[in-house]
Amino acid sequence: MQLSEISPLKKPPKSLIKKIETAEAKHKGMVVAIDPDSGNYFLGKDTITAVGKGRKTLPHAVFYCIRIGYLGVEQIRGGFRRL
Repeated sequence: MQLSEISPLKKPPKSLIKKIETAEAKHKGMVVAIDPDSGNYFLGKDTITAVGKGRKTLPHAVFYCIRIGYLGVEQIRGGFRRL
């Protein structure tokens, strides 16, 4: 597969994201993998788990992930250390 053959990531509608965050508010901190085409979503403690659950049902889907109650899904830590 060539890079030019890969379609851009589809983002689910904001109304769907808001609906999921409201319905799953008790699961704050969990990751939701959303299939933008069907609107199906899968919960997991991390991205790998949520997408893994989604792959069982929708093996060829491209998932859009959010973390319930947070602005970002993953956290990248870095900085400088004294040598």
